[in-house]
Amino acid sequence: MNHHRRTILYRAGRYVTQLLIHQLPKDRVFHNLHHTINVTQGALKIGQEEQLTDEELEIVMLAAWFHDTGHIKTYTGHEQVSMQIARDWLEGEKYPAPRIESVLRCIEVTTMPQRPETKMEAVICDADLYHLSFNTYDHYQEMLREEWRRELGIEVSDEDWNKQNAAFLTGHHYFTEYGRENLESRKTV
Repeated sequence: MNHHRRTILYRAGRYVTQLLIHQLPKDRVFHNLHHTINVTQGALKIGQEEQLTDEELEIVMLAAWFHDTGHIKTYTGHEQVSMQIARDWLEGEKYPAPRIESVLRCIEVTTMPQRPETKMEAVICDADLYHLSFNTYDHYQEMLREEWRRELGIEVSDEDWNKQNAAFLTGHHYFTEYGRENLESRKTV
């Protein structure tokens, strides 16, 4: 990656890190800076494995940084707010308009259920659920369960939660070749 690319990604990371540290509601025990960093690392790893160009990788990683920033304002529908935050910041950076549109589309496509149409979109979708392949998956799910309890008032019994998780894992499939060949098998169904 050339110097300019590194710089825009570094600046984006610094901006989002500060934003989430200072403005994210305390009840976001799952959708927080830690998750954002996981997704950004996943986007880099999966994007490289999928042989994205430097420009495509930059777009996907910018989307990864910004994809959950909307949580500072709302829970449901946060993707639309994330897109606006990304647009405002990228325009302020004089980032090329066509690339801004690609970043926004990559953010939008992380909305559930995921329906990526391009390789870049497939990469960000897989990166957003990268944690499904971690051996710490159960702990991440427990954080998500607590977040739903606090934010949405959803109380789920252990039995129902385990059933829902099993159904989600079984129904979910990674979109990229790398995801299918390497991450799929690590999921603990």
